[in-house]
Amino acid sequence: MSDRWIADRMRRIDASGIRKVFDLAAKMTDPINLSIGQPHFDTPEPIKQALYQAVADGKNAYSQTQGIAPLIAKIQGDVDVRYRHPDRKAFICSGTSGGLMLALSVLVNPGDEVIVFDPWFVMYSHLTTLAGGKVVAIDTYPDFRIDLNKVRDAITPRTKVILFNSPCNPTGAVATPAEVEGLAKLAAEKEIALISDEIYRV
Repeated sequence: MSDRWIADRMRRIDASGIRKVFDLAAKMTDPINLSIGQPHFDTPEPIKQALYQAVADGKNAYSQTQGIAPLIAKIQGDVDVRYRHPDRKAFICSGTSGGLMLALSVLVNPGDEVIVFDPWFVMYSHLTTLAGGKVVAIDTYPDFRIDLNKVRDAITPRTKVILFNSPCNPTGAVATPAEVEGLAKLAAEKEIALISDEIYRV
């Protein structure tokens, strides 16, 4: 295919390192997979049966854009109990990366800065680039802790988002209550959006 068909922004995105590892692993004999957090067991039978039944019952068409209403209601009930705040609204998306892409597309203008913590989940930099933003990395080495002074020092007039997840992918580090509260207070003080990627919520 001719390069003229490819958008310029795609040239700023390198292939995912983990995909390169997968390509290498595919050439190995019986490797042990410790990579992306998929369970080592098959999908439980009750879940499979529920899926089969849903298809048999005709629940196999497009849903509402924001997700299936009973599922949203169930999740919203949990959100209401956890956060007790009227503006915390749930919707369903097709995975964490899809949700983050939506969030960054809504929040980030070209040239806006997105603070991430190094090391970060491989997609954070790519999604920020696609949204037109610039990644600002904050070093967490050697103990993978969030240093709030480093965060404050990294904030500029162009800072729009702080993006973090806990437990962290790839380090497994869990943010302390003081770190999370400190980030929330700093984001509120500076009027910066704080995105908490809680895919591994504990």
